[in-house]
Amino acid sequence: MSTVEVSLSPAAVERLSAGEPAWLAAARRRAFEIFEKLDWPTTKNEAWRYTKLDPELFALPPQARGEAELREFEDLPAALQKRLGETDVEAALVFINGRLAYVRLPDELASKGVILESLAEAVERHGEHVEGALYQAVSEAALAGPEDKLAALNAALWSYGAFVYVPAGVELEAPLGVFHYADEKGAQGHSRTLLLLDDNAGATFIEEFLSPPLEPYAHVAVGEILLRPGARLRHAAVQTWGTGVSHFHRQHALLERDAVLLDLAANLGATLARTEVGSELLGPGADSEMLGVYFAGAGQHLDHYTTQHHVSAQARSDVYYKGAANADGKLVYQGMIRLEPTAQQTDAYQTNRNLLLSKQARAESVPQLEIAANDVRCSHGSSTAPVDEEQIFYMQTRGISRELAQQALVAAFLEEVLGRVPLAQLRAHIGRIIESRIAG
Repeated sequence: MSTVEVSLSPAAVERLSAGEPAWLAAARRRAFEIFEKLDWPTTKNEAWRYTKLDPELFALPPQARGEAELREFEDLPAALQKRLGETDVEAALVFINGRLAYVRLPDELASKGVILESLAEAVERHGEHVEGALYQAVSEAALAGPEDKLAALNAALWSYGAFVYVPAGVELEAPLGVFHYADEKGAQGHSRTLLLLDDNAGATFIEEFLSPPLEPYAHVAVGEILLRPGARLRHAAVQTWGTGVSHFHRQHALLERDAVLLDLAANLGATLARTEVGSELLGPGADSEMLGVYFAGAGQHLDHYTTQHHVSAQARSDVYYKGAANADGKLVYQGMIRLEPTAQQTDAYQTNRNLLLSKQARAESVPQLEIAANDVRCSHGSSTAPVDEEQIFYMQTRGISRELAQQALVAAFLEEVLGRVPLAQLRAHIGRIIESRIAG
């Protein structure tokens, strides 16, 4: 038996499901059976053709489910205190090494029926919301190929995560936030986040993954977003893991009639990161805008895969991903617009742009279309180019160093995406990280 099989065994599933409702324990078992049947993805699989996955990453022991270890704000790690102090989140959950460590939920929000708590706690206390919603956007029953191997693993072995519920008609102005922090290397973590916005609800949600350098550490995250008719969500997922971390994140949103999603994926950390973001437009009037910014420095490999799945007629989607790479950083983008025969009068767009700051940096870009409807407007495009040396030279003749010139050019390049995100403090945070990475 391999070391991976020892770490990922039915016994681990049984330990996690002990004491859980029967429906959840059964879903975990089904997911693990699927996981065992699926092959690991390799570069022979189209969706993973540019990224090599080492299964031995998952020989690391999975984080066990632990009881909450709540702390006061001043007892959180300094990096977390600093990050929370920079944000304008009104309510927040903080997880440290897979354990709930900090909760902030103002009474005003709780009195409106807003729920922000650990997913394990929500299963016990709010089963009427969780059962039927969990595994709906990323269904364990629909995982069928090597590209789904890690999603099946997460469905079986998630040990912690967050649940967010906004009742019908409730509009939240300040953001909600969930922060995942790790400082214990030599483990694999599995988190799952479930966001449910009821009819005509509105919210902003920020999810961040951060750590100091950790080698080795593997994290598999799944995010499920359910937007009921007329719901509106501004969402951002930002990973700034330290070097040595391997991060795999699948996020999928289901948009019903007139639901609106503005999503930002920011990949700035980790040594290896694979981010999959998808929207499924189920009702007329649904609108999904998916934005991405990323920066790869020395030794980093950042892989992105987006899907726009149009099921209903009269819906709109737009993907705009931009990234830059320095040193020997490598960028990958693959995207798919898929239209069902029922998706007439669709507007769908997909754009990817990459900027290379060195001769060693690399980028792969593969936008794709699958259209089974005939009354649609769809387009896609991509570009990859080196930094303009004439612009660098011009700025240097004005007394600006090459480093500052590159910072200015990258900031201007990414502003077209970041400028669409109405979260000023988050935009500033991303800008500061990119500046520091360019400076080495």
